[in-house]
Amino acid sequence: MKWLLIVAVSVLVLYSPTAESCSFRIKGGDLIRCGMTKIEVMDKIGNPDMRDRQSIGINTGFGRGGRTAEAWSYVVRGDIGGEYYLTVIFSGNKVVEIESRQARR
Repeated sequence: MKWLLIVAVSVLVLYSPTAESCSFRIKGGDLIRCGMTKIEVMDKIGNPDMRDRQSIGINTGFGRGGRTAEAWSYVVRGDIGGEYYLTVIFSGNKVVEIESRQARR
C-alpha cells in the first residue's frame, strides 16, 4: 500500500509543472491558458509587441509536409505585480505553450 502511495505522489509531482506552465494570470485576474484562440488572447492582452512564425518541415516523401507555429511576445503586468516577458505560442489557431519570465531580474 505504501508503494502505491509513493508512486501516486511521484506521478503528481512530476506532472504538476506541466499543468501549471500552460497558463499565466495577468493583472486584473484574467487567465491566459492553453486551448485559447488567437482572438481570445487578443481580447485579454491586446496586439502583441512582436510576432514570429516558424515552419517545421517534415519530409514525407510525397511533397510538402509539416506545420507552422506562431509566437506572440508581450510585456505584461502580472497579477501578483511586476512586469513579465510573456510568449504565447500558437499551433493553428490555439495556444499550445506559454512561456514567462520576470522582467528586469
